[in-house]
Amino acid sequence: MATNDRQLLSALRRIIRIGNVSSVNQESMSCRVVFPDMDGNVSAELPLLNNGSAHCKDYWLPVVDEQVVCLMLPNDGGTGNNEGIVLGSFFNDVDKPVKTGTGIRRIDFGDGSYVEHNSNTGNLIIQATGTNTIKGATVRINE
Repeated sequence: MATNDRQLLSALRRIIRIGNVSSVNQESMSCRVVFPDMDGNVSAELPLLNNGSAHCKDYWLPVVDEQVVCLMLPNDGGTGNNEGIVLGSFFNDVDKPVKTGTGIRRIDFGDGSYVEHNSNTGNLIIQATGTNTIKGATVRINE
């Protein structure tokens, strides 16, 4: 591998990082991430990438020790990069999806509750370990 290729690869490893959440700040929707491959370096508070933030919103906070991918901002000062954004988490050999398949969309909430939709069949399953409450101006069932 040429020197320029090694330098580019080294720079990318500092910009795109995988680490584990070390703390979560629910008020600011941010977290700190520890990077084991960078001598245990801990990031500054990193905002979390979400689906929507103005009108339609998706709220998610990772838990401590959850593995996440971060996009770090380059720092021209030579002290390394400590600021960036958490892009999200991902499945791996330890943390696997509960269910897989084409057309399956599932959200598991960690307490046994989940919502699952199968676009192949149109079936929707809502499983709650607690009380189900449906609120609306009008609620219609099987009309």
